[in-house]
Amino acid sequence: MVVQIAVIGSEKMVHEVMCLNQNKRIYIKPFIYEKPEESLKLVEEAKDYTVLFFTGPIPYYMAKEKIQEYNLPAVYIPFDELAFSLSLYHIQHAFGINPLKLSIDIPKKEVVYNILHELRLDTGSIFVKEFEDEINQHKYTDKIVQFHYDLWNNGETSFVLTSVQSVYNELQKLNIPSFRMMIPRKNMGATLEQAVTIGELLLSKSSQIAVGIVQIADQHTQDHHDVKKLKVTIYGFLTEFARKMNASVKIVDEHTFMIYGTRGGVEQLTDQYRVFPLLNDLKEVNDVNINFGFGFGITVTEAEEHAQIGLYHAKKLNEHSVFIVTEEKKVIGPLNKKITKTFELQSQDERVLAVAKKTGISVSNISKIVNFTNLRHNHGFSASDLADYLQLSRRSAERMLKILVEKNYAEISGEEQPYQKGRPRSIYKINL
Repeated sequence: MVVQIAVIGSEKMVHEVMCLNQNKRIYIKPFIYEKPEESLKLVEEAKDYTVLFFTGPIPYYMAKEKIQEYNLPAVYIPFDELAFSLSLYHIQHAFGINPLKLSIDIPKKEVVYNILHELRLDTGSIFVKEFEDEINQHKYTDKIVQFHYDLWNNGETSFVLTSVQSVYNELQKLNIPSFRMMIPRKNMGATLEQAVTIGELLLSKSSQIAVGIVQIADQHTQDHHDVKKLKVTIYGFLTEFARKMNASVKIVDEHTFMIYGTRGGVEQLTDQYRVFPLLNDLKEVNDVNINFGFGFGITVTEAEEHAQIGLYHAKKLNEHSVFIVTEEKKVIGPLNKKITKTFELQSQDERVLAVAKKTGISVSNISKIVNFTNLRHNHGFSASDLADYLQLSRRSAERMLKILVEKNYAEISGEEQPYQKGRPRSIYKINL
């Protein structure tokens, strides 16, 4: 299979990356922008490719939320000490530029200061702009250009070293002496190799066995006025669904069906585990609950075991629902919701295991709480918020939070009064 890589960047950089590729099993599609602010839109266009390759950190960070939303594999070429050292050497020896009156924009200022300290150079008249603080803001290019222009116009600097092609283009229009930081071929080649490795791993995973167990809730099959007609209707929907993913459907009994296919087929039809269009078709059988559990594995037996786990989680909801369990025992679901949750049935994270051991809370629930706090960017939350996410009673969530507070893994950071009457609710923060 061919690894399809979407390269997102300026025309110059995209061309250089494409020239590196000599492998016929790699297909590179260029996605070119004039300014890195356009990378968000380009991710939408490129999301069906195996791996996204950004020609620098800036477009990657600008599109990071969208990348995470779609769960897309992505890499970017780093601006590291080697890139800065080569650039500094070049402007000194090719242009005769004094390195002591510079303004620089770069992802991490430590890269600059580490090299300058190694060279025993005074950093007092060197101005460094990190980009991560403003990376999600609009008109990023304009802000960085303004930073360099103000310093140059005030006579504080005589030269600009920029890591952004669009910034360099604007500085040239303003006749400000500047240079686009060099990206060593070593860095480009290493990043391309990383993208290929990720792509090959994903393609091998996409051929994994996928088993789906579809079940009509028992109480509904007993009460339904025409079980045979219901079975035929659902089988028809499943057959069409399976055809789209090149899978097969097997009838197990009056209320259970099995689907056999590949992980790649499931990923494609669910848009990387975000949606499940078949649920919309099943709205016409709204008097029954249809539960789906999909499992991935190297063998059919392993995939079926994981599908049973997915079905178990789906049956806990009193509605049509879908859960997926990967070969790493990662549970994803329910699909077709505004927020699709992910948690681990088992964890290799020593921190999670340690917290579970000290608190007596299951590894699964600790993993869910970690994901919950990550989704909220560790903003404060109430016991009700956590209960909704974990699909537990509020009392169970409060009991869990009480234990975490006692063990110093959580703290009460405030209170809220959602209603005019009644006791205020505690607001928590997790310290995991």
